[in-house]
Amino acid sequence: MAKTPRPWIVTRHDPIQKIDDNLWTVDGDVPGLPIKRRMAIIKRADGGLMFFNAVPLEDKALEEVQSWGRPALLVVPHHQHMIDGHAFREKLGLKLYGSAECAENIKKRAELAGTLDAIPADDHVKVHATQGNKLGEPVIEVRSGGGERVSLLFGDLIQNNSSASLSLPFRLMGFGGCPKVTPVFKLMFVKDKARMKEQIAGLSELNNLTRLMPSHGELVSEGAAAALKAAGASA
Repeated sequence: MAKTPRPWIVTRHDPIQKIDDNLWTVDGDVPGLPIKRRMAIIKRADGGLMFFNAVPLEDKALEEVQSWGRPALLVVPHHQHMIDGHAFREKLGLKLYGSAECAENIKKRAELAGTLDAIPADDHVKVHATQGNKLGEPVIEVRSGGGERVSLLFGDLIQNNSSASLSLPFRLMGFGGCPKVTPVFKLMFVKDKARMKEQIAGLSELNNLTRLMPSHGELVSEGAAAALKAAGASA
């Protein structure tokens, strides 16, 4: 028997952060886990909004988001980020996209419009399917300021959790520290380390790379290219 989808439940979240001219974020708590999560909201060139991750918002914040643009797409890193995916898609009337590797598991939780290659092309946003891991999770490249600033948005592939923000078990599992591919991710999901490291190195060389934005942990706004290159090299 199919599990009843989680309804729209607003858990504690921070105010909206306006990161760039076409990029906002909201940080909040992961239901049932002592770790934070981040939702990115990207204004596409066509005026539609793309959400990366799903964090239900308080009414005032939701109204602000809807006044900024037309909610259009929801992209999830993978099926384990689907806790609020169904309710978020239903509430905002979004088309949901995820990786081909996780498509069947996502479909068990919500209606899937398509895989990453089916996301409509846009001048402001490029979606990369990651290589060398079992999840095929997306890395989203957002170009702001006419392309003068580039942000890379990560799911679980790259995390940047400060040790002070984590409970003891998460610290012991190696989730804390500098931007990294965590030991748990490497153990559970990596299938071709060389291919993964090659792709991360390539992303670190993108022109105008300005910031790294993980779904878990702090933004990297200084030395983003060097931090990503180091994360890949040590993976």
